[in-house]
Amino acid sequence: MTMEDDKTMPDRVEDAFGDSAEVISDTLNDWLSPLEGTPVVYIAVITVALLLLLWILHLVFRFLVIRPLVGNRLVNRSKWLKSQDLIATGVLSSIATMLSILCIGAIVDLLPRVGAAYEEGASRVIDALFVFFCAQLIVRAGRFLDLVYSRLPSVDRPGALMGYVSVGAFLVYGAALVIMVSVILDMSPLYFLTGIGAASAILLIVFRDTLLSMFANIVVTTGDLVRVGDWIHVPSSSADGYVIEISLNVVKVQNFDKTITVLPTYRLVQEAFVNYRGMYKAGGRRIKRSIMLDQRTIRPLAPAELDRLEVIPLVGRAMELDRAALASATGGDRTTNSGLFRHYILAYLQAHPRIHQKDFTMLVRQLQPTAEGLPLELYCFVADTAWAAFEEVQSTIFDQLLGTLPAFGLRVYQGESDFQEPNPESRRIEVDPTVFKAANDGDA
Repeated sequence: MTMEDDKTMPDRVEDAFGDSAEVISDTLNDWLSPLEGTPVVYIAVITVALLLLLWILHLVFRFLVIRPLVGNRLVNRSKWLKSQDLIATGVLSSIATMLSILCIGAIVDLLPRVGAAYEEGASRVIDALFVFFCAQLIVRAGRFLDLVYSRLPSVDRPGALMGYVSVGAFLVYGAALVIMVSVILDMSPLYFLTGIGAASAILLIVFRDTLLSMFANIVVTTGDLVRVGDWIHVPSSSADGYVIEISLNVVKVQNFDKTITVLPTYRLVQEAFVNYRGMYKAGGRRIKRSIMLDQRTIRPLAPAELDRLEVIPLVGRAMELDRAALASATGGDRTTNSGLFRHYILAYLQAHPRIHQKDFTMLVRQLQPTAEGLPLELYCFVADTAWAAFEEVQSTIFDQLLGTLPAFGLRVYQGESDFQEPNPESRRIEVDPTVFKAANDGDA
């Protein structure tokens, strides 16, 4: 038995690798020997060649090895894991880059006569790059997990973990920076951490807003306070529009005049703001507006006047509501024009096809009388949350009600300088029955 037969399998693999490395080294030596007389050009050529080789290896690992393997065999079999998410978040790209850097590190050891200083410097840079791309892989993996978690049926909202990912990225990249500098300078990371600890008070002052926003981002995203696309209004600022971006430090709001307001993220935690997402989700937009009645025109109605008012559509329903209200009252049995008009508005809203009738509050009420008149408030919800459609419905409702108001002997209050009542008789019911009959015939 020869000595060669006594070698174990790992020894044989090591010998085979050593022989291959020697062949590669001799080949590189033959190619680069003409440049040995000019050391600067020699080193520059080697550096450019390493960078080019790094790029080629990255493409090979990314598109020819990792993506087909992960996309076809491992990920697409899962219900929640999608290869497209790995591609979109850059996880596959970071893995390919790390494998490429490992290969370049092995190749540097095979370079012939480049000098110990160059080999040591190149090794440090390669190690630092490897640390950076490790940190990048961790951050991108966090974004990938955020996509997967946000897609779960129990969560079902984008960016559910984005706050934690943003803060984690800040910490991971900070730690990576310290390690990279210590590797390049060949010094212990504790040396830099000690210096950072001594300067922590200054850092807290300089990066106060960043640190506040960083932790506020966790509250905003994990608490689902704000999403991209939400309409928010921050009373203490000019922000009144749709959120177009939520980053670690700021929230960008595009106002309705197309200007953009930039808010520190912590402002959304420290101050009150309004988010209209609930309105869109519920599918109803509120009307809360009053008609100011001139209190001098409020009076009881005579039976003959009630008979004349019955020609108006929905007044019959309003009289039923008014009689029901009077039946439950004590000491009052006379129908007033303001009470009948109030119930007429309620009947009008109940018959309106674009007003929510169920699961939404609907009422018509009197507010505290003021020097400007008696407020008669409408409180209901339009079954369309679009701004233009909502304003059209609201305006049409008040156009109809204000136009019908004089038929009940009522007037809208106006300042005495604008409205002078020439004759008290003008408070009487102003109604032409033929007008409402013609309207009924047209509806029929």
